[in-house]
Amino acid sequence: MSTFDPATLEALIAEATVDAYGEEEQLTGLFTMIEENLAVPFATTVLGVEVNVTSR
Repeated sequence: MSTFDPATLEALIAEATVDAYGEEEQLTGLFTMIEENLAVPFATTVLGVEVNVTSR
């Protein structure tokens, strides 16, 4: 499983929300970044159960 250090995570959040005015635009920026950069398929664990994510 991949993890980010806090500084890297803060930089990604700043990049996604740089032009956002208000919470709604910040959320839209975060969702857009995830949608554009999430590489699928991948396996992960959710609540102790291994799952395979196959699409966005």
